[in-house]
Amino acid sequence: MMKNLVPRLLLLMMIFVSLNSCRTDEMASTTEQTQKEKIAFFARFENENILSKNATSSNYAIPFGNSMLAYFKNYPEKKIELENKYGTVDLRISSQDLDLDNGRKLLMFPMLTDGKVTAVMGGIVNAERDYLYFDVYKEGHPDRSYLIKTFQEYYDTKTVSKNDSNNPTNVGEVIIIVKKPQLTQPDPWDPTGGGHDMGGGSDDYSNGGGNPNPANPTNTDPCEQTKSMLLDQKVKDAVDDLKDHMSSGKGGEKGWKFNKDGNATETTENGPHSVVIGDPSLLNGSYHNHTGTKVDIFSATDIDTLLEIARYQSIGNTGNAFSGMVAPNGIHYVIHFNGSHSDLPPSGAFSEVDLEVLKISQYRNQIKLLSDTSGIYCNSQTGKLNSKGLEKLFMNTLKAMGLENKIILQRIDDDGIKTIKQNVDGTLNPVPCI
Repeated sequence: MMKNLVPRLLLLMMIFVSLNSCRTDEMASTTEQTQKEKIAFFARFENENILSKNATSSNYAIPFGNSMLAYFKNYPEKKIELENKYGTVDLRISSQDLDLDNGRKLLMFPMLTDGKVTAVMGGIVNAERDYLYFDVYKEGHPDRSYLIKTFQEYYDTKTVSKNDSNNPTNVGEVIIIVKKPQLTQPDPWDPTGGGHDMGGGSDDYSNGGGNPNPANPTNTDPCEQTKSMLLDQKVKDAVDDLKDHMSSGKGGEKGWKFNKDGNATETTENGPHSVVIGDPSLLNGSYHNHTGTKVDIFSATDIDTLLEIARYQSIGNTGNAFSGMVAPNGIHYVIHFNGSHSDLPPSGAFSEVDLEVLKISQYRNQIKLLSDTSGIYCNSQTGKLNSKGLEKLFMNTLKAMGLENKIILQRIDDDGIKTIKQNVDGTLNPVPCI
């Protein structure tokens, strides 16, 4: 009996080992299949910084911000919900990235209501970069109040000394240096005890293929962008209103603001040769008229205003900012910023004195062009600069501001839109938008 039992036990042991081996292989295979995919924006950003010493930026606001935009695109109802409850996220301004335990990273953006910081949106990505969540932090905890106050200080002053060791706020690439908040597990700021305002993995933060370089997103084609803008009824109404204003004989300038909330509103502080646009962080663009009695192309102040509007566009969308101008005799131009946030000059780069000097220089350059007897730059019938003269004047102003190739100038004619390109020799070439 024992002779028969031993072989049977050995056989059973072999079968068990074999089955267990198969099961282990199956579990390993299943684990590999269910391994989470990294969030694309973080994977690309960190790979670029590892592979290239000349990476576009080491600012983690780029992957955090682009991930948030992708999430809002996938879940637009969540964007509406958060904005209605807390305000609009300003992705141009962020804290520095903060290292947490277990390889996680934290970064925060301010949220604004009527231009005031009312909350902070904080994002935390795990070490594997395959899960990211965002929470909104309002007042009610010392760390929250500190962060809101610190971000608000930037908006109140717009310029903060980098050398003031007593001031915890430091403005670099519009990165606000903050003290590390006290976070534990679970987060003390999380009133739900674990739930988050929004969170997920690679699918939730996917933009349907994404941009190969999120640090330099591809802006909309300027021609298509301006075509679409000019078809917008609010823009049409504003342009018609400005033309009516010019023909009314009232004189002076008038302007329109195109707000981020989708509404268009008139400017209320208008002068003989100026309009006050107001807070650029609330705008996508503006339009105004010139009077035909000074310079009928964008001034240095107009250009600086566009830069500030572009500065407050979401990450990757600086080209969405626009400024339009109309003047007597059918003059109509539009400008866009050509570049990413890192290409913008520092906030406050042009003081009021600088802008006045540039405007005086522009006016003197106009006088020189008007004295040119070749007829290239002047309209002999009106005694004013023609389109070539105005465009040369504008390009000279860009050069004086150090903004060559950073501003796209487009002329709006009856037969279509023309993008004004400057050749190597300085001559200008109007390229029709097809």
